[in-house]
Amino acid sequence: MEQNKNIKRSDGSKATTRIASFDYIRTTAILLVLLHHAVLAYTTFAYLNPANPIDTFSPVVDSQMWSGFDLIALFNDTYFMALLFFISGFFVWRSISGKGTRIFLRDRFIRLGIPFVIGVLFLIPLAYFPAQLEVELIFGGNTNYIDFWSDMIRTGFRTSGPLWFLWLLLAFNVLIVVLYRLAHHLGGIIIKRTLSIFNRPLAFFGVLFGISTVAYMPMLLVFGIDHWTTIGPITFQTSRILLYLAYFLVGTAVGVYGLERTMFNSNSKFARRGWIWMVVSPVSFIVMLIFLVNPTGLIVYGMALPFTCAAAVLGLIAIFLRFTKQRVDIIDNLSNNAFGIYIIHYSIVTWLQYWLLDANLHAIHKASIVFAGTLILSWGLIAAIRRISVVARVI
Repeated sequence: MEQNKNIKRSDGSKATTRIASFDYIRTTAILLVLLHHAVLAYTTFAYLNPANPIDTFSPVVDSQMWSGFDLIALFNDTYFMALLFFISGFFVWRSISGKGTRIFLRDRFIRLGIPFVIGVLFLIPLAYFPAQLEVELIFGGNTNYIDFWSDMIRTGFRTSGPLWFLWLLLAFNVLIVVLYRLAHHLGGIIIKRTLSIFNRPLAFFGVLFGISTVAYMPMLLVFGIDHWTTIGPITFQTSRILLYLAYFLVGTAVGVYGLERTMFNSNSKFARRGWIWMVVSPVSFIVMLIFLVNPTGLIVYGMALPFTCAAAVLGLIAIFLRFTKQRVDIIDNLSNNAFGIYIIHYSIVTWLQYWLLDANLHAIHKASIVFAGTLILSWGLIAAIRRISVVARVI
């Protein structure tokens, strides 16, 4: 999730050196994260935990629910974080080669570490306080925010909310640096051994599906579908951590080879046939759902999820490669602020959901207000604070 870099044209204006399609798909993935959190309060499986409001599926749970949001949330959950890790890996090796390991790590700790620490200290407690308020609306109580925040400090936070992505991405970046230092010739080996795979969509899909299944299946069988590991603010979905690592490493391998030399370019057959993947993915998702509710179908579920994930990731990338022909100023602005939107959006989502609890509106209307309101408010806030040069260096 690198920030856009600019170069000056001869007329003095700035032009991005990044590929528009990947900027825009990264932005779309972040919008899908925002949508995911906006609808969670209105799913039929949302729940509160009165004994521990932090330990909850969604900080706010509304009485207005719609089963359609169940499908949206479950489908998004199969692929959108893998997509972010995959794209994040594309430019890592080249960035290390250009900057050197020391400067690269410094930049990564600034870019990912500082927002994680600040977010955990201030944004995550703010995002979860509505859960405490809703519990008290139902069961009684009167906790002020300072006491709630202090309690989170004393107990080690116990969650980082969606900011878990930042620390895990940072850890994956550190791993790549270690690999680069120990075996910098690895890039040449990747290019020689994987020449045909990167230009054959079906072969690439098969490799991605195979690797991610091997990474996911053992963890799924040991830990189950919904288990999370929590060490203070360091949290992650246990069964998927190796799956995300697999996507990051495969994305890094693509970047080592060179995007322009692979099927991930706008003129490839892969880009022209992206609709096929977008048909395959929902079909596989239906199979996954069938075995999700079947207690004896964990093995099939463990294969259907990586299949759905791989098809959705490749399908979205192919569509953006084909149809992103030029840059659009307003989308560029959104893209430039997307990382910051990811960092702050959760607090805005939960408070909007809390304020809408008593509104006499259908779940669809409430979720639409939360999504649109969060996008507008977080975009505007990030755009404003990024005018501060110190902030802009980080987000």
